[in-house]
Amino acid sequence: MASPIAAPKVVYRASICLLALAAAFALPAPSAAASCVTKHGSATGITRGFAEYESFLIIRQVTGNWPFQQDRISKPVYKCASDGALWTCKASAKICKG
Repeated sequence: MASPIAAPKVVYRASICLLALAAAFALPAPSAAASCVTKHGSATGITRGFAEYESFLIIRQVTGNWPFQQDRISKPVYKCASDGALWTCKASAKICKG
């Protein structure tokens, strides 16, 4: 019969192995080059600032960077036009994974 102290050692060793395995899969490969793409978003709002914010938010949402940013995102470039009482803005930004 195994001693009662041997069971915690086995569990401890197994958990260390699982943590090491999880860390190996979580880290990106060192030779992987960063891949960058340009994404665009468009939104309409009652103010220019709100339309700019929403158009950039769309870019973050479709790339999986909302609510937490995981990739490198360049400063967005906006093109806005007034449609009477509303503003329509188109944003473009470069998203780099890795």
